[in-house]
Amino acid sequence: MEGLEKQAIRLMVVRMVVALTFFFSALGIQASIGLHLTLQPFFDFIAFVLALNLVYALMYWWIPPLRGMTLFLYIQLTGDAATVTLLVFLTGGIYSIFVFLFHLLIVVAGILLQRKGAFTMAAVDSLLFGSLTVALFYNWIRPDWFVQTTYEPPPPGSALYALLANLMGFFLVAVLVSIMSSRIERSRKTLGEVQKDLSFLRDLNEKVVSSLAGGLLTTDEKWNVIFCNAASRRILMESVASGWNLLDQLRSLGLEEEAVNRLQDLNQPQDISLEVPGDQHLLVSLWPMLENEGRLGYLALVRDETELVRLRQQLALRDRLAATGEMAANIAHEIKNPLGSISGSAQMLRREAVPGSREYELLGIIHSESNRLSQTLQNFLSFVQPGPQILKNHDLVALAREVWTLFRNDPSHSLEALTFKESFPTHRVVAAVDQDRFRQAMWNLLQNARKAINGPGTITLSLSLREPYAILEVKDTGKGIPKSEIPKYFEPFRRGFRSGSGLGLSVVYRIMEQHGGLVEMDSTYGKGTVCRLLFPLVRDDA
Repeated sequence: MEGLEKQAIRLMVVRMVVALTFFFSALGIQASIGLHLTLQPFFDFIAFVLALNLVYALMYWWIPPLRGMTLFLYIQLTGDAATVTLLVFLTGGIYSIFVFLFHLLIVVAGILLQRKGAFTMAAVDSLLFGSLTVALFYNWIRPDWFVQTTYEPPPPGSALYALLANLMGFFLVAVLVSIMSSRIERSRKTLGEVQKDLSFLRDLNEKVVSSLAGGLLTTDEKWNVIFCNAASRRILMESVASGWNLLDQLRSLGLEEEAVNRLQDLNQPQDISLEVPGDQHLLVSLWPMLENEGRLGYLALVRDETELVRLRQQLALRDRLAATGEMAANIAHEIKNPLGSISGSAQMLRREAVPGSREYELLGIIHSESNRLSQTLQNFLSFVQPGPQILKNHDLVALAREVWTLFRNDPSHSLEALTFKESFPTHRVVAAVDQDRFRQAMWNLLQNARKAINGPGTITLSLSLREPYAILEVKDTGKGIPKSEIPKYFEPFRRGFRSGSGLGLSVVYRIMEQHGGLVEMDSTYGKGTVCRLLFPLVRDDA
């Protein structure tokens, strides 16, 4: 419907342009020949054409249903055929130079209405031209009645020849136009299908590229970015989609100058690992784009592997803990028995020594240090070979308040310079925990927070929810830990303080592993540390 309306409007516009062209041409001819020979009939003809075009415009305006009908095109084309017949009559009849306009109308009809339109227009032209030829032959009408011209009726041979030649020409043009229009229509359909497929593939490509979790970039041979998706801009902290230099951006993110220089003439795929500010780990994979042994540019894939690196560190830590635990457990068993013998022997010899003597003091030291070492070995064996745990649903708010109260009131600590803050939810927070191990893990964290503060400081304890976990957080304002050192603090015997066995965080890590939970630690060197224990929640229907 919309296509027919556009064609009707286009036909009226073309008709007006042709009529105005004839008008200005007639004006030029009139000016050149002077007023002794007037072209008034042609001006009247042009006025008739413009008036007829106005009628078509009014029909389009006043009869909306007619706009989208092929009938409206046929009305216009038939009117044009009658107008061309009038023009041919006024300019010499069968000898007029404007007879070609009949053929042009057939071409226009074939373009607008395909095969049916071309043959219909050929039939209309044949009828009108045939009627005009017969009327001129029998002298029923004469052009010199309307214009100043010399006219003689056509002889029988000329009239018959003109009639047959033009009638055959009309239908031959209709055949050619119908063939051409059918091919054009097939080509249009094929092109439409190709454009549709191309549009689908373009949309699919845009959706795939925009949906990629990783970044995708293409650059020219000088590493200037031609295209990049939103993920690459987010990962590389760039705001625009093109025009910036990838190597300059990588350099600003910490890539060493030596590595940048090696990339200037990249011929083989290469992976680059970057650790950017904010403890973020990136992997940038680069490929040269080659064509006919020439380099078009480069393709880059950027992935944020922060979480993957964290998981790798956890797996590596578990492997080290397992290996260290197995080895140390064997060693601890081998040491424990001789250590007991040494302690017992020292105790027996001390009984026979004179109190206050040097031998008495040295044997006392051997006995006490043997006991301390034996206790350390026992703690370590408890870490690497923990006993069975009893998981039950407990209210973490109640357990945390209990341990927090004991810690704040522990007389063995010099806590006068410390400030305590707390934040607990008003409702129950239920999780499946072994309450003894929960108390041990929380106590170890609080002890580490106390040891980290040298002088006045603040320890903050909070319990919050982050589905599907309950988060117990201990925060201190102590000396802090370098970020690169945080993973090492979970390894056995990795002491962060002078006092202690170095097993505190290792025990916490093992306890959370047994509970199916997680341990998170953030720290800013010189400002403090935050350690979080994440326990899987249990829906409390009580």
